[in-house]
Amino acid sequence: MGRIFVYAVIVWIAYFLVKKVGKALFAPSSPRDQARGPASDAELIRDPLCGAYFLKQKGVKGVVEGQVIHFCSEQCYDKYLKSRSHN
Repeated sequence: MGRIFVYAVIVWIAYFLVKKVGKALFAPSSPRDQARGPASDAELIRDPLCGAYFLKQKGVKGVVEGQVIHFCSEQCYDKYLKSRSHN
């Protein structure tokens, strides 16, 4: 009976250690990430130049004529600016 109790205590301690380490590993890395919340983490948007869909927080934010536009990469942002300057 004593062994079962000892094993139960060991399993209980292991569970809480794994839980604590898991929270530390998967917690947001910065206060900005924490404030963003889970809803915006999964927001997919479309690049206006190439049409690719990407996660908003992974993209590049640009301001064009006072309007915030998100791009999938720096290359698309640069190409977009060049195409607008030729018009």
